[in-house]
Amino acid sequence: MSQDETQKFLRHWLLLLGTACVWFLWESRYVRNIWFMGMAGMALVCAILFFLTWKLKKNFVEKIPSPKNEVGSWTAFSLVALVVTALFFNLRFYIFSYGSGRFAIAIGVSGIFGLIFSRKLESSPYLAFAKCLLVFAVLHRVAAFVPEIQSGPFALGWSEGSRFYNASLFASEGIYGSRLPLPVLHPSRYLMQALPFLVGIRSILFHRVWQVALWLGMTLWGSWLMAKRFNGSAKVSLPWLTALLFLFFFQGAVYYHLMVCVVLVLLGYKKDSPLRTLLFVLLASAWAGISRVNWMPVPGLMAVALYLLETPFNGKKWLKYLIWPIVWVIAGFVVAYFTKQGYIVISGEDPALFDSAFSSALLWRRLWPNATFFLGIVPAILLVMLPGAALFWLRFRQKSLPSMHWLQWLGLAGILGVFFAGGLVVSVKIGGGGDLHNLDGFLVFWVLIVGSILAMSLRSTQPNEYAAESQSWRFWLAMAVIIPAFFAFMRSGYWSFSAAQSQGTELSDLKRAVAVLEENGGDVLFISERQLLTFGELDLQVVPDYEKVFLMEMAMGNNIEYLSRFRQQLEDHTFTAIISDPLSTNIQGSNRGFADENNAWVEQVVLPMLAEYEGVLSWRNGEINLLVPQGETILIQQLLESQQPGN
Repeated sequence: MSQDETQKFLRHWLLLLGTACVWFLWESRYVRNIWFMGMAGMALVCAILFFLTWKLKKNFVEKIPSPKNEVGSWTAFSLVALVVTALFFNLRFYIFSYGSGRFAIAIGVSGIFGLIFSRKLESSPYLAFAKCLLVFAVLHRVAAFVPEIQSGPFALGWSEGSRFYNASLFASEGIYGSRLPLPVLHPSRYLMQALPFLVGIRSILFHRVWQVALWLGMTLWGSWLMAKRFNGSAKVSLPWLTALLFLFFFQGAVYYHLMVCVVLVLLGYKKDSPLRTLLFVLLASAWAGISRVNWMPVPGLMAVALYLLETPFNGKKWLKYLIWPIVWVIAGFVVAYFTKQGYIVISGEDPALFDSAFSSALLWRRLWPNATFFLGIVPAILLVMLPGAALFWLRFRQKSLPSMHWLQWLGLAGILGVFFAGGLVVSVKIGGGGDLHNLDGFLVFWVLIVGSILAMSLRSTQPNEYAAESQSWRFWLAMAVIIPAFFAFMRSGYWSFSAAQSQGTELSDLKRAVAVLEENGGDVLFISERQLLTFGELDLQVVPDYEKVFLMEMAMGNNIEYLSRFRQQLEDHTFTAIISDPLSTNIQGSNRGFADENNAWVEQVVLPMLAEYEGVLSWRNGEINLLVPQGETILIQQLLESQQPGN
């Protein structure tokens, strides 16, 4: 390895490590303990060493230890990374409570091993470091899913129970004894989650495993297919490139039901077989039609992007050149539209309830740093784009970009521009803006287009041309790992599993209360915890309306007709009882995350509900509440007595 490059790497590594320490200090700024002081000291040490790197003696590289066996060394590092990752999620050290603390540790360990590996293999320390950090980040991202695999009956997150319930609607006759309306929001996602229900599996543990498998499996499949496309041009390592794309897609994250469209187009596109391409575009478009309205043009435009990247213009008339791309886009959108209309017809729901997002408020302040997303949408997406844009600029400056007609460049830029602008608009709608998942379409096209251009430029670059900017190239390749790793470590948390005994006791208490309600007759509305009905923990007739996630969607979209019907049923005391989430009535200011969503829920749901119903019992520290109509003193007394020991 070059001494000059190693010296630069040391400076950049120390700067990055110091920055991670400063990030930790900012995150934990309200708690000044020994860990805070230790990280402040580490940041100071990094700053001092940063300046001392200019004073390093010649041949200092020779003093760096050199491993004897490459395979053994990587095995040892992988074990270290695995153990450290397990410690992140199990040891409740203060420093592990923040993603910044974990990120700093991963940066430090990866830098040390990166120097050692580059010493042995005579390779760039930037690339060795990037590989080490990539291992850390992928392990951390996968490990974050572990707490989602539990057998407890209660919902693990705000919307988990709703997802299971919506998935069960595709098999409602077998589960609930009657055909219920199909889900309005994200039908394709719930159709994927419904597969175990369709074969008769009603174990909540299995369904949680299946959901994690969808996240990891579909993301990995899409990453591998795209990496194969780049690998054929750039001759880079397929496993490492797949791992990088896997991490890249989780920056959104790109949802697994969108990955179905990506996988279908990548599998089906053939430059010399436009009819085959059309078939797969139509299949993917049908899927997009029952997904999200902003995904409907994705399959057709994805095929167009591949066509523009791979098919030279060669002096053809522009109409002749673009005839198949035009067919793919129009046919794909038409199929997506009519598939959606067909689904609305068979869903059994009111067509007016679909596309509620079009009436949602736009919160433009979420484009910039705010309480809901500390980076803000615009800075975050620009950060994600930075490595690709820098690598593209290096290729442009070296005049090694692939030769393409201006029409090809215009088409590719137009596709990126459309999904960038559309993603920003969707992100600022109330209910969004907490991350980059509403820019998922743009993320797919960004990595496809920029990655393909860079791969083609590498294939056509001569070795002597590449050497001139190799260090800058390696630096930005390392940044292409550092930034998605940063997003991976933003999600910290611990492997916390609810005690089966306590959950069993609380479920028994809830069942006794439900038995009292059954004796009194009438419907029990489960706004939340509806999965208890789905998985047979409670044997009650399900009330299809006013499920939590959909009710929130109607509240955010201010659907007057739907909400008026809800209020009227509350006033009529239609429900014998209601099971709901916490009943906070606090109106929050803009200094709180998702304040607008909270306020819409309080004003449109909680306050009208508490005007007619009163809370009687609660479980799981107030997360689950049972309400009955006001004035039902006898029923209230019976419910309270049901919770007494011995009943």
